[in-house]
Amino acid sequence: MDDRRKYKRFPVQLSAQYLGENGKKWKECSVINISREGMGIEVYMREKIHVGSILQLEIDVPVKNKQISVMGTLMWIKKLKGNPMFNFVGGVMLITIDPEDKWTLLDYAYEGWHRKGGEVE
Repeated sequence: MDDRRKYKRFPVQLSAQYLGENGKKWKECSVINISREGMGIEVYMREKIHVGSILQLEIDVPVKNKQISVMGTLMWIKKLKGNPMFNFVGGVMLITIDPEDKWTLLDYAYEGWHRKGGEVE
């Protein structure tokens, strides 16, 4: 895949939930990396989410007492093989996030990256 990202993504492993545009039920997912403008997610689904879909995410961050709410556009998605928990991985471009929550996420990601030796995706 041609990497056209403006910002580096820092690896994380955060539990989250997402709700699609027409969704009525929250579904589990995992946030696997974070940048200033987006994030990577892994999801398990029976039906594919379409590129361009608007997703609402609620992210669990260990340093925060409440979930962080994010709205974003699904920019790409592809099927995973050999992952028992999730069957798709995708990239989300942030639309709305509280600025304080954004810095909480980025600080958390940076601290984890720094402790692990600093390899950036």
